[in-house]
Amino acid sequence: MPRPARAFGPPIRVKLPVEVASEGAILAHLAVSPAEAKKIRYYRARMYRTFSIQKKSGKARIITAPDRRLKMLQRRICDLLTPVYRRRNPVHGFVADRSVRTNAEAHLGSKYVVNIDLKDFFPSISERRVTGVLMSLGIGRDVAEILSSICCVNGCLPQGAPSSPLLSNMICFRLDKELMAFAKRTRCIYTRYADDITFSSYQPLAGLFEAVPPSPGRFAPDLLSAEVAAIFAANGFVINPEKAHYADRHSRRTVTGLRVNEAINVDRRFVRNLRAALFSVEKLGAAAAQAKFHATHGGRVALGNHLQGKLSWLGYVKGQSDPVFRSMASRFNRSFPDRALTIQPTRDEIRDRAVWLVEHWENGGDQGTAFFLRGVGLVTASHCVSPSGAVEVYHPSKPSNKFTANVKHRCEHRDLAVLDHAIAATEFFELEAAATAVVTGDATVAVGYPGFGPGDKLNVRTGNVTSLPIKSGVQMVEVQQMLTQGMSGGPLTDPDDGVIGIIHKGGPEHGRQLSVAIEVLRDWLA
Repeated sequence: MPRPARAFGPPIRVKLPVEVASEGAILAHLAVSPAEAKKIRYYRARMYRTFSIQKKSGKARIITAPDRRLKMLQRRICDLLTPVYRRRNPVHGFVADRSVRTNAEAHLGSKYVVNIDLKDFFPSISERRVTGVLMSLGIGRDVAEILSSICCVNGCLPQGAPSSPLLSNMICFRLDKELMAFAKRTRCIYTRYADDITFSSYQPLAGLFEAVPPSPGRFAPDLLSAEVAAIFAANGFVINPEKAHYADRHSRRTVTGLRVNEAINVDRRFVRNLRAALFSVEKLGAAAAQAKFHATHGGRVALGNHLQGKLSWLGYVKGQSDPVFRSMASRFNRSFPDRALTIQPTRDEIRDRAVWLVEHWENGGDQGTAFFLRGVGLVTASHCVSPSGAVEVYHPSKPSNKFTANVKHRCEHRDLAVLDHAIAATEFFELEAAATAVVTGDATVAVGYPGFGPGDKLNVRTGNVTSLPIKSGVQMVEVQQMLTQGMSGGPLTDPDDGVIGIIHKGGPEHGRQLSVAIEVLRDWLA
């Protein structure tokens, strides 16, 4: 039967892995002999190498990295204990599906933000505390001491070991619980990313301070309320006085390096410096810019790798379809073609390349619209296809590059057709069917080429669903916007570009603006 674990609040039943049931079981799982376990316990300091990396502030961060064998053992221990740890909701560091971005999103739009950093976070967690938290899970002392001896060095958690993040989160479980309760009482939002703690609110954070809130900027930790100070002290942590920061509604508010004033964004200086670095490469050339980079910043990092990492971070935060990222990524790709970044198309670009023109010259000819639908192919209206079933398809950006397409499936009653074509997949994008059914009043977007002439662009018309009539047994979607000649066969979408219908007929001569519901196409092809 699982043992009661008290590390994570009131006694709960935690099903521990069988590998931690005894000393023999854990050593067998780790493939470690008793002699090697003893060697690790007494000589582990020799199994680490210490080096420093420069922080953004210019100070050095000390990294204590284990050797390959010890790192492998720590990863195995981490895999064993990860299912046991029960993450609190405010925790965003070192857990699945969480990141600095999700941490910042929790405070998006808050008018008042307090950032607190815990001083010497990993070194302040002693080996005895690690042993204690493992024992509180129900793990025996002998096994807990083996695990802590493998994961700790010099009496504390090393910054650089793969097991340290998980164990630090376990140690902070009580801290998270107490700060969550405090935040609830004072009506503010609390999150923690490793040693970065953030409180925010839409009202001044008076409950967080002993007196009135300080002026925006850095503040002394002793200004915090006695209750907050006692929580940190009781959990064995000290606030870093150099990283306690307060921001009000009139100042720049950042959380784990990201701005949260109105939208998640990087600091403006980050973009400026990145743009300046790209300009330097374009002006001086890659080799000269590399030499300048080393002379200014030192180290042996390749400038291309450095810029690639910065741009990848920018794309992650702002989105890869963001125009700022796309512009700088294009410049980077021209300068470093061997490290080219993937540039995702924007929604407008996807829509533009998914919707094409279709025309034929039989019986006086006709022109309409067709679009590429994921999982289906090239879709249009049946009445836009010639009686023989052959049509020409092309994109207005390349009017001379026309493709012959033939009917693959056709239903005149439903006014639907799916075309067989030989267009390369690199020439077009595909739209997707809407995930939810449309209802009266929903916003819609009609896309097509009405009365197309040379040089015309894709026409986009917005409106709403006015009714959902059934015409000759076919489910239709009637919309508010005018569906004029030439738009037939084009997509009717929701605001998120999910296809809800195929444009049928409309315009002043018809009186009603109708599209065939996407469900009709699905059922017909099923």
